[in-house]
Amino acid sequence: MTFKGFRITGPKRGAYVLGDPIDVYDGKLHLGRLDQVSVSANGSELRLEDFITTDLEVLRTRRLARLIMVEILSFIVERYPSVSAIGIVLSADIDLIEGVPGGSAKLASVREQLLQSVGADSIRITPKPHPRHPAHFAVSGIWQYNRETAQILADGLRHERAAYAQRLEALTAASGAQEANAPRSVLSRLLTKDR
Repeated sequence: MTFKGFRITGPKRGAYVLGDPIDVYDGKLHLGRLDQVSVSANGSELRLEDFITTDLEVLRTRRLARLIMVEILSFIVERYPSVSAIGIVLSADIDLIEGVPGGSAKLASVREQLLQSVGADSIRITPKPHPRHPAHFAVSGIWQYNRETAQILADGLRHERAAYAQRLEALTAASGAQEANAPRSVLSRLLTKDR
């Protein structure tokens, strides 16, 4: 996958082989790994779960979760035409919701909407016992390859790429404005005074 530096690779930045974990990069920045990619015996079905982010703050700031999911699905659909169904499980623990009233339920709802937005069906929200998060949920669904879901996925990919490009421009502009308005160093101010 190449979208402005976005790349999907196999482990250690090698070529991807179906069934291996999937690494996702934005330029040189490793965004995370989809750790479990299970393939059915005949190769027509996959199960994707356990995306582990490298830096949750980058993921949140750039709002990458949906783009990463759509990119991974598109990557698989484009390169492996024998795959007709992809099971997706969204259940990663997110410590940021700990202690937030309704945080787990809200996250489950967002994940459900995410799966619906790419054309998945048979969506289920099930409790996932966790020692620190008493109300943690796993959200799962199945993306079936057909003309309608392929179009939904393609539209979602175009939309997410455009939205990401806009977010990056805004972040770059904001970063540039902060640097321009940053107070000069003491040495810089002293040298300027002497001129």
